[in-house]
Amino acid sequence: MHNTAFAEQGLNVAYAACAVAPEAVGDAVAGLRALDFAGANVTIPHKEAVIPHLDALTERARAIGAVNTLFWDEDGRLAGDNTDAAGFRAPLEGHAEHLRGGDLLIFGAGGAAR
Repeated sequence: MHNTAFAEQGLNVAYAACAVAPEAVGDAVAGLRALDFAGANVTIPHKEAVIPHLDALTERARAIGAVNTLFWDEDGRLAGDNTDAAGFRAPLEGHAEHLRGGDLLIFGAGGAAR
């Protein structure tokens, strides 16, 4: 999906999944730096473990305490962001009046539930 979108936009980039053992998170981040990656996604179980290996966090990543997106910020630092909560919240925003004051059940305790 990502690579198709990149190709349609004429971008010379690729999106690839890389398995990373929990004990190798620091090495993986060092590899991203050394290979000058444009960015990366982070999945469970590494969303918290990656934080000490980054130069900066966005406010929402700091508030959530987990990271799912790595990018180079305008100061050239490898930064972490979290888009889980925004992705969960966006489809609900048009329905706030129906949800306000009611009960809501969230299955799971991942990044979106934080």
